[in-house]
Amino acid sequence: MISVFKEAVKDAVYPKKNGILTKRNKFMSVNEPQSMSGAEIKRLRNSLHLSSSVFAQMLAVSTKTVEAWESGVNEPSGPALRLMNMIRKYPDLLLETNVFTEKIR
Repeated sequence: MISVFKEAVKDAVYPKKNGILTKRNKFMSVNEPQSMSGAEIKRLRNSLHLSSSVFAQMLAVSTKTVEAWESGVNEPSGPALRLMNMIRKYPDLLLETNVFTEKIR
């Protein structure tokens, strides 16, 4: 899935100038990630069939942090919020990026 969009993003971010990709003429801007309520975060986690501790590990935050988000005590920001927005739209990212691996018993 990701490889389908790679060339389109590369062409948009680094338009060709005389056959050479440059960083000077960018035609894209980075949007702020959409905020998520505690209920939306819990719905996302449940839709992925993950416990709060596994979801926290996936986002590289503590379980207490996820619990605080879901209860509305704190709001996610930065990379965690960006990642949750991406996962909400493209849940296949978790499989394609090898976030999860199967343990052999």
